[in-house]
Amino acid sequence: MDIISQNLLGTQEAKYKLALHLQNRKKVKEMYRMKGVQMLDKPELVISDIQEPNIKPQQALIYQTMKSELTKKGYSDFRFLGQGVQGLVLLAKDSKTKMRYAIKGVQVRDPQGKLDEDLNNQVKQEVEILKKCRDSPYVVSLIDQFEGQQFSYLVLTECQGTLNQILERNQNKRLNEISAIKYANDIAQGLYYIHSKNCLVNDLKMDNILIDYHGNAVVSDFGLADNIINKSGYTNNQYMGNLLYQAPECCDPSDPYIGKVYHDEYLKLGITVRQEPSNRSEACSLGYLIYTFVQGINFNLASNKHKQLNFNDEFKNFVYHKQLKYIIEGLTNFVPRNRMPIKEALIILKGIISFEFQLDDMLIEMIDGNTQQFTSSLKNEIEFVRDLSNKFYPIMYICVFQSTSFVKFFKVKMNRPQTQSQQKIIKKDNMLINIFYSKYPQFIQNNLLKRRQKQKNYRKQISNYKKELMNKNKKLKIYSQNQNNLRISQ
Repeated sequence: MDIISQNLLGTQEAKYKLALHLQNRKKVKEMYRMKGVQMLDKPELVISDIQEPNIKPQQALIYQTMKSELTKKGYSDFRFLGQGVQGLVLLAKDSKTKMRYAIKGVQVRDPQGKLDEDLNNQVKQEVEILKKCRDSPYVVSLIDQFEGQQFSYLVLTECQGTLNQILERNQNKRLNEISAIKYANDIAQGLYYIHSKNCLVNDLKMDNILIDYHGNAVVSDFGLADNIINKSGYTNNQYMGNLLYQAPECCDPSDPYIGKVYHDEYLKLGITVRQEPSNRSEACSLGYLIYTFVQGINFNLASNKHKQLNFNDEFKNFVYHKQLKYIIEGLTNFVPRNRMPIKEALIILKGIISFEFQLDDMLIEMIDGNTQQFTSSLKNEIEFVRDLSNKFYPIMYICVFQSTSFVKFFKVKMNRPQTQSQQKIIKKDNMLINIFYSKYPQFIQNNLLKRRQKQKNYRKQISNYKKELMNKNKKLKIYSQNQNNLRISQ
């Protein structure tokens, strides 16, 4: 088979993979909606269709400088995304590969070239931690890092928006039950992975939780992150994050309104605590995040963490209110050593998720590097968001869906001869393409059979697990009855 034939078959295979991917994507989103999961529901647009927001004059100056530096590095089609603690974040596309990224720029040098050592060290630490924590779907991935004349750049996976945007859309500024459980599970998985790499986020708050294109919550912004340096689980640095979600032991005792209140309370209880952030303090921050999901933002919470949490009547009507209350109260325990570990909370959350969702149906088959290479002829009609290693999430120009189906679209692309010789080549290779078409139904059938078998095995495991639990409960009942009978007889 000549090179042209191979390319035509490769393009057809790429087309089928794209079609399957989009079908799975639609299926997952429909399942989330049926379950009542609150999502961003933003249109997935190619960059040329995204409108540039209004930005402040000071931001515009920095934005222009960043665009100028990034253009020299081979990026184009810029859009402003937002401003973090350390710098601006913008959306850009690699001109050669058509892959799009969120690029964070931190100004480490002034226009005269003078380096800010402290800021530069912070960026280096952030890069070091991001490199350690890559390869988790619940933690933002660092793709690349490089230096410009004034800015240090971090190339990150693009996400759709923030969890805060979902909360803001709701009138009561809260999440419903299933949404709170789903996003709490995602964040807990991200934090557990980060801690397994001996790192801390150190700035866990709503704005730093992003929503990716799969609808998952992703932990991001490691600008204030740190390494765990000793066995006790503490770092040398102070807590640098948001007061609302801050663990009480991390508050500054010299603060008369908040820190001193907690410091005195610990003295009354005869408990010695360390102010440095740790896995336990981050578990506490997670607990207050989940509490905010179901109760809304309460600014009085910052100064009342030594008191019992209150839950409204709406929360008490949740199907899983007992489990959620157990998790929230366990994670936010005032005494650090008595706090629930994130792993324990994660086990409960995962159990609910596995019961509520068909996990096999939730998986989206990502586009691999070879497929992405074959779609390069589509020019500006398709772009790719980098997901994990060599996996990509395609975003297609909206007119492709409006004008025609995938099959017609690809056939038009391939059957548009410019010369007589090209007509002959395509006629000759149509036989090969038709052979591929004839094999395709079997290919789909095999995939479906594999998937159904996986689902069957998974349901069998769940069924066996339930039977084991029932048997254990029966044994416990018999044991307790025997104990009661013994007491009565005595």
